[in-house]
Amino acid sequence: MWTATQDLGFGRVAAAEGGMAIVEFVDIPGVAVEFKPIPIADLQIKPIPVGSHVWLPGKPYGWISAEVTTWAGYEEYVLHVPGFGRPLKVSAGLITIRWSRPLTDPVAAVVAGFCDFPASYEARRLFRDEMVLQRRMAGGYSAVLSAPVKLYQHQLDTMARVLQDPVPRYLLADEVGLGKTIEAGLILRQLLLDDPGTTALISVPAQLVWQWHTELRDRLALSDALRAQRLRVVSHEQLGAEPRLCDHTMVVIDEAHQLLPFIDGNQSLQQSLTRSQGLLLLSATPVRGGDPETLLRLLHLIDPIAYPLDSAEEFAARLRERDTEASDLQLLRNPRAARRHRSRVLNTLIERHADDPVVARLVAACRLTDDLGAVGWGQLADHVRETYRISRRMIRHRRTAVAATEYPVVGRKGNVLSIHDPARAIVDAFVEQFREDLGDDSDEFFPELVEHALGGPLPLMHYLEARLAATQGPAVVPARFRALFDNMTARLRMSEIGLRLRVAAQLADERMAAGHKVVVAGSPSMAAAFHEMALERWPRRAGGHLESMSAEQRDRDVQDFHRGEPRVLVVDLSAEEGRNLQVARSLINLDLPVDFNRLEQRIGRLDRFGRHSEPAEVVVFDEPESAWVSAYIRLLADGIGIFDRSIATLHAQLGEMYQDRRASMLSDGHRAFELDLEEVRTDLNEELEGIDLVEELESVAVGSDFDDARVAELRESEKDGMRFREAFTKLVLSSGGINLQPSEDDQGIVRFNNARSARYPGLSTDQADEIRPLLSRRVTFNRDLATQRGGGVVPLRIGDPLVDWLAEHLRTDERGRARIFSRVSRGVRFPLLCLAVDFMVEFDPSLVVENFGLRPRLQRRGDALLPPMLLHIRSTADGPLTDARLVREVGAPFDPSRDRAISGTRWDELNRQLPDWQHLCRLGRDEAYAQLRSDPALNSSIREALARAGQEHTARAAILQSRSQRLRGESAKASARNELLREQKLAEALQRGISAPRITAVACGVIVLQPETS
Repeated sequence: MWTATQDLGFGRVAAAEGGMAIVEFVDIPGVAVEFKPIPIADLQIKPIPVGSHVWLPGKPYGWISAEVTTWAGYEEYVLHVPGFGRPLKVSAGLITIRWSRPLTDPVAAVVAGFCDFPASYEARRLFRDEMVLQRRMAGGYSAVLSAPVKLYQHQLDTMARVLQDPVPRYLLADEVGLGKTIEAGLILRQLLLDDPGTTALISVPAQLVWQWHTELRDRLALSDALRAQRLRVVSHEQLGAEPRLCDHTMVVIDEAHQLLPFIDGNQSLQQSLTRSQGLLLLSATPVRGGDPETLLRLLHLIDPIAYPLDSAEEFAARLRERDTEASDLQLLRNPRAARRHRSRVLNTLIERHADDPVVARLVAACRLTDDLGAVGWGQLADHVRETYRISRRMIRHRRTAVAATEYPVVGRKGNVLSIHDPARAIVDAFVEQFREDLGDDSDEFFPELVEHALGGPLPLMHYLEARLAATQGPAVVPARFRALFDNMTARLRMSEIGLRLRVAAQLADERMAAGHKVVVAGSPSMAAAFHEMALERWPRRAGGHLESMSAEQRDRDVQDFHRGEPRVLVVDLSAEEGRNLQVARSLINLDLPVDFNRLEQRIGRLDRFGRHSEPAEVVVFDEPESAWVSAYIRLLADGIGIFDRSIATLHAQLGEMYQDRRASMLSDGHRAFELDLEEVRTDLNEELEGIDLVEELESVAVGSDFDDARVAELRESEKDGMRFREAFTKLVLSSGGINLQPSEDDQGIVRFNNARSARYPGLSTDQADEIRPLLSRRVTFNRDLATQRGGGVVPLRIGDPLVDWLAEHLRTDERGRARIFSRVSRGVRFPLLCLAVDFMVEFDPSLVVENFGLRPRLQRRGDALLPPMLLHIRSTADGPLTDARLVREVGAPFDPSRDRAISGTRWDELNRQLPDWQHLCRLGRDEAYAQLRSDPALNSSIREALARAGQEHTARAAILQSRSQRLRGESAKASARNELLREQKLAEALQRGISAPRITAVACGVIVLQPETS
């Protein structure tokens, strides 16, 4: 009989009386036994589960490894003993069970005769090695390897920066299309893996709830967390009703600028967000050219002390100062700049940062040399970049920068097609007539009328009908214009007004025939008309995302659009923000909004991360015979360049241009669009250069766990998964492993043939119950396959529930940890006892950090500095094993055809040959530890890690110190001092955890080399 207690693991009830039981916990029999009095009520007493690993006393010495196959009743069990030809029935009194704590001294296990069959070690060795290698590659971020996502530097860097911070509160402000959803998802995935008590809440615009669910399920493999309600997605409208936001480990707000209206007047929601444990705001808010008030409000939610709402003027001044500083630093590092210009910049920096001793020291160093390659110039630029960022809690990456990392932003390519609409002449004539009749009067609807007229006769007719139908409010048509509107409406009804719809349908047919998915976009009236046509023309391949549809129907149609064969999706302005439609290869515009930013939002649905290499085709219709249409198209194509490049960062400038064009339409007519196109292009390009300079400053950060070289190494290690396939297969198929019966189909999908079995050889029934739910998912060894397939196919890597379960099982299970066998060798004349000890060396976060919540973050920083390593030490009682031939022989796998496991009567043979073999084992162990401590590679790694940790801390501390000095207000300075103190404590923990790493003897093999006999 046995018991499992919550804190002590497995043990045997040795005696019971008076409500108390004496439980025997065996570490290694004959070496360490503990007897604990435990209340019987706290025990779970039951028969030994089938599949449990047990030990039988051996004769004349040692213990025999066995596995329970059935309970025979009357306290008897049937056991499977490796190497024994038939099942063995034994009494429970002969069975010993180790408690379920990791075996800390496998050499002592060998000495006590607790030796497993060598096949158990061979089955586990490669898997154990692979787990360490994957930890090294991922830097401890297991969420990265186990999520079916491509590996991109800027996304991994964002994840690492947030998760390393003891206060994970950030604004993720990447430009549109760079994957803020993936960044937030990786952060959430890692937090959920780190702590089973983690919960997170995601708030998004209502139309994006389904899209977020899909991304979390298919691209982040978080279905289990969604089902268990550890992770929930709500709309912005619902967020205010959420109880106890502060209890969540992380709150994520997508399109955070859209949440601000819901916060106005809701002081409780504001306070909950500012006090939450972790907060991620996602918004592509630029530093330059954006709305300073919006940016300040977002930063206030992240850090209310450093960014009070009553500091709007000071904040705007900081933005202007940063703009100037960007130009200064560009000049500072320009080798063609005159010396006097660089000297002027140095003087400006001294004046601007007079209270910063680091700036003063570095400026003095720069003045000693004109060599821009000297250390001082680079250090000065880096220090000013990082120390004086608008916020170190805002992370922003630019499309131009990530292009160098092979991040596949789809891009766009314009296709302007000329058409001849027979009704265009009467449309333009009506616009001019209405404009003339208005005269000097102001009609706020004239720009709206122009926008509908630019789209052709159909949207204009719908617009006029809606105005004529209005009976009250500003939409009512003045009496003097009703006849004009009535007459025009009647003429349009009698005209051919469906040309654009028919041409668009023909274009969609051609592109679907080529295997492409197509988005057709227009104003609500045009999109509704085309949608009706599309349902008749392609009844099973057409869908919509229209204002008139329910949210559920829109989600279903978008979901269908993403799946399967070429399809067409008809959208109006309801899909212009947030939706991911990059699976489409073509965007056919039925008409164009006059608001340039709205048009950018529409095109941006396709121009984002994509799996196809060709840029998205942007089809627009020009009508050269129309002065209004042709002038507007020329401005868009040749002036703004919106059909060939993303202009999302020019939001403010384009907004001003739109308002100017709108205001001049009545007075200038179509000439409102006839600007100097070269001048427009030049001005916008200069503005883009200025934005790039400022955002380059704001995107730089000190230190990164994922620089370009690291990401390249990680990608290389993940190319085909062959190495892990071999390790995993050996563990779950070979003798001595865990029989899970995986099979891989010709597409690379792995399934488990016994996913519903009652038991799995190598595991107890309790363990089988734990692992069984993990075997029903679709998994693969091939990362590329997982990222391409989606739909729940996940890569088998560290961080996957099945892989993590197996890794933890191997950590606590004693099988394969201690082995002893003899091997014939030509290299020895007398029996030689050799040890092969596998040591795990890793950063130790437990030395000084008692806060469990901080340990995962500290562990990752430590892993990045001192990556975990497995060292295989070969030793004898007399010293290191130096003979190359013997080293190879000791390290070779167990071969049952020529090697002999020592058990039963073979212990007598060993005692005759080496009567002091136990003493030799202990001496060999001491020698192995001595070799480990003096290992050149290990000591070099520790020295380098300490040096890097010191450099990182010095840089971080200097930045935090400088930032704390320039903050205004005692509360802000106190917050900065606390942050500096946290950094100091973490730096001390890093130094100690590196200098005294955790060393664990993972496994020990004692190999007795025997001389050949004639």
